[in-house]
Amino acid sequence: MNKFYLKLGVGIFSVLLLLAGVFFFLQNQERQLTSEQFLMDTLVSISTYGTDTDFLQQVTEKAFKEIRRVADLTDRFPSPGTIAYEQSDVVKINENAGISPVSVDEDVFKMLQIAQDYYELTEGEFDVTIGPLMDLWGFGRETQKVPTIVEIQETLALVDSRKLILDEEKQTAFLSQKGMSLDLGAVAKGYAVEKAAQVMIEAGVEKALINAGGNIRVIGKKDNNNAWKIGVQDPRNPSNLIGVLSLNNEAAVTSGDYNRIVEIKGKSYHHLLSARTGYPAGKNMSVTVVALDSGQADLLSTSLFLLEPQQALELVSRLNNVEVIIITTDKKIMCSPGLREKFEYRSGEGYSYDQN
Repeated sequence: MNKFYLKLGVGIFSVLLLLAGVFFFLQNQERQLTSEQFLMDTLVSISTYGTDTDFLQQVTEKAFKEIRRVADLTDRFPSPGTIAYEQSDVVKINENAGISPVSVDEDVFKMLQIAQDYYELTEGEFDVTIGPLMDLWGFGRETQKVPTIVEIQETLALVDSRKLILDEEKQTAFLSQKGMSLDLGAVAKGYAVEKAAQVMIEAGVEKALINAGGNIRVIGKKDNNNAWKIGVQDPRNPSNLIGVLSLNNEAAVTSGDYNRIVEIKGKSYHHLLSARTGYPAGKNMSVTVVALDSGQADLLSTSLFLLEPQQALELVSRLNNVEVIIITTDKKIMCSPGLREKFEYRSGEGYSYDQN
């Protein structure tokens, strides 16, 4: 009898030990936590990976909070009288154009400094004082129109980053001419995503992916020490990929002529306006920038889109840790040398891939 109970006890102990092992394995198995919020006019998805889901949830909430904070600071169109209206530094700067300098948040000031640098690098093609031109076309508003040549020329007189006066000591921004206005649409989203990524990295997240409407930022490596695989969309066929990028601790941002399109009298127009001509840029279909910083990648994707393809490649060659894929309007795919080993081209209808 004693032997029977001894064997039973050993058996029960073995089962409990096995169950404990299974429980320990499950508790320490990596999980994916994905959360989504609609921010900055797009669906923002954050996926984190780890064993502590409570920790991942807390960090994800902090990351979303950071994106929301930058969004509020840079919103051009909050409703008057709302809290969002009071929080927007861009609204304050625009309302005080030609009147007085405005004290701004440290991050807004940094964005404006970086934007001025790229105004110089692109010889005026990229310009965050493009607000009046965006309004003339009606982008971001209920109705759109194709402006006349006279209207464009008159409005271009209000687009000039040299008239954006930044005082670093006082941390103020001033649009020196009445009627001028900022539009940080090509800067703010990427900057916000990078701020969110830094929140997660500082908290100890080792693996994550942020996707803000195609603005991608990855932390760490994906699986078994392999790179993240990110698709590059065919500009003329949204269901098809023109290629796949491999990313490690990097950002990839695409600007394309297929986003934010308006139909006016049967013709399509995109929102990527040249600050020099006043019209939508017409040399490229899409530009994808890979960089270590999402803010830089976002700003550059727009800046390079506005340039001639060879100009864009030449500019990238002068920048550190920046690569680009350009798809021109005549369906040529051009890739900067440092990205060729990380870009897997997939054939698309009518495209040619320049690998030289």
